[in-house]
Amino acid sequence: MLERLELWMRRFISLMILGGGVLILVQAVWITWGVFARYILRDPDETVTEATALLLVPLAFVGIAYALQEDAFPKVTMLIDKLPAAIARRIRFFNLVMMTLIGVFFTVVAGSATIRTYTTGAVSSIIEWPEFAFWAPVCVFIAAFTALGAIRVATALSSGDPDGRAE
Repeated sequence: MLERLELWMRRFISLMILGGGVLILVQAVWITWGVFARYILRDPDETVTEATALLLVPLAFVGIAYALQEDAFPKVTMLIDKLPAAIARRIRFFNLVMMTLIGVFFTVVAGSATIRTYTTGAVSSIIEWPEFAFWAPVCVFIAAFTALGAIRVATALSSGDPDGRAE
């Protein structure tokens, strides 16, 4: 059951990464246009800086979900490698639990921000786009990270693998 859940989460995260790639292409074109408009046409686009900055936030959260999926977070294992295997396993499990709990916190915060910006109709100050359009993807992406973390914790508890890898 947990293996199937993790497989579906991995597929969902892969789709999110594809969406993130499209977003990066949009940003690259928009930034290029902004530079062209500013230095060639001498007519700067006021929206390019705010828009690309706001579009970077969801990308960061797609990245952390993908990093958890691929076990690609930077790790300093010099000390852990010197410890007995049982203690090292407990430390790795504790790390996984802490990442998941932090993900829960950020999921709640992003969910709250999504709901508040939707109900108030808040818009960004310069480009006047609804802030909900930026918070909703952040909420989905951080929830995917948290769900994958929870699946990994459950797998670790059921299998004894401290990294919770269902492979």
